[in-house]
Amino acid sequence: MLGFEKEIEDFTKAVCNTSIYQSFIEKKRILKLDENLWNQVDEYRKKKFELQALLSGDEMFDRTESFEAEYEWLLSDPRVSEFLDAELAVCRLLQKISTSLIMALDFE
Repeated sequence: MLGFEKEIEDFTKAVCNTSIYQSFIEKKRILKLDENLWNQVDEYRKKKFELQALLSGDEMFDRTESFEAEYEWLLSDPRVSEFLDAELAVCRLLQKISTSLIMALDFE
């Protein structure tokens, strides 16, 4: 054991209680009410992740642009766009937490 499990647990609860995370949970709940729509969004997210992970530079920009056009019908649904915005906000929160922690540590 690390000796600070309680602090980690408290911090995790604090993150889960943020309005950012709570909004994400609510938007996901709404989206999952329509199982077919949830499956389509999940497929979109996986494909977009693969694009971002495998490509870079101009090729990524060009392929992402055509990919977004291909899924315009899906992204025009407010439930989808609100969920994706909420998911992005959680990702940015996690990035900020990670960056803050790393910056506070004395790594050379």
